[in-house]
Amino acid sequence: MTLIKKSFRIRVLIVSTTLLLGSIQTASPATYDAVSHIHHLKVVGDKIVVATHEGLYQIVAKNKMTLIGKEKIDVMGLASLGNTLYASGHPAMDSKMPNPIGLIKSSDGGASWAAVSLVGKVDFHSLEGARTELYGVDSQSGKLMYSQDSGKDWKSLGINSFEDIAVSPNDAGVAIAIKGKGLILTKNAFGKSSKVRTSFTPTQIEWSKSGLFALSASTLFKSTNEGKSWSKLSTFKGSAELLSASDEMIIVTVGREIYTSQGSEILFKQLL
Repeated sequence: MTLIKKSFRIRVLIVSTTLLLGSIQTASPATYDAVSHIHHLKVVGDKIVVATHEGLYQIVAKNKMTLIGKEKIDVMGLASLGNTLYASGHPAMDSKMPNPIGLIKSSDGGASWAAVSLVGKVDFHSLEGARTELYGVDSQSGKLMYSQDSGKDWKSLGINSFEDIAVSPNDAGVAIAIKGKGLILTKNAFGKSSKVRTSFTPTQIEWSKSGLFALSASTLFKSTNEGKSWSKLSTFKGSAELLSASDEMIIVTVGREIYTSQGSEILFKQLL
């Protein structure tokens, strides 16, 4: 996909698509390498899910994945609020869903989906959220949109200028975003914001209950005080491209490789 916010685009590892009106292929790839288009890799709990042009998949073993559910939605944006998945994108070829699908949700891990809002109106190419808050970037208007009630109601925050957003899992209205080469922090959903100084240039950012995580070049950093100070956690052999974190797992991609870390110790092992 081609995103409004470039850091939501998975460079090299993830093949992009700018298709806004097309329908997806009917094939069901069984391996990670066989997927034609991958939009996101995301950690949901202790699972790694793959949002693709051909449906939503779960990685179950090295270079092996399975289709989740029967609906092969072209999943362009994907987020989770607790155990509920939220997605946006385009319907499968034989689906009766409108195009774009707006915001949909699944309470059974992606096995089935129900419409939430903005049906036929919005195509979120990026979704980020925590608790009951969601931020989405609409690929059609370029606007950053915000919902404080799990996607039922939305307001526009204007044309998006952020490259990534991480939402606090603890406090309402609190989020941190990458803008240019730095970070900005808000405590009222970007009504107002302040700069966060770092000694590195962040490219990806994630927030779990254990802390705030940021990628820069080949290094993963962590902060436990809303970005006031950072510590180095890991350095990878090669440029790290994608970061996703839950309370149970962190993943980092380097080229075609996926590294996972589970539990309280940040020790990565190669999955792919």
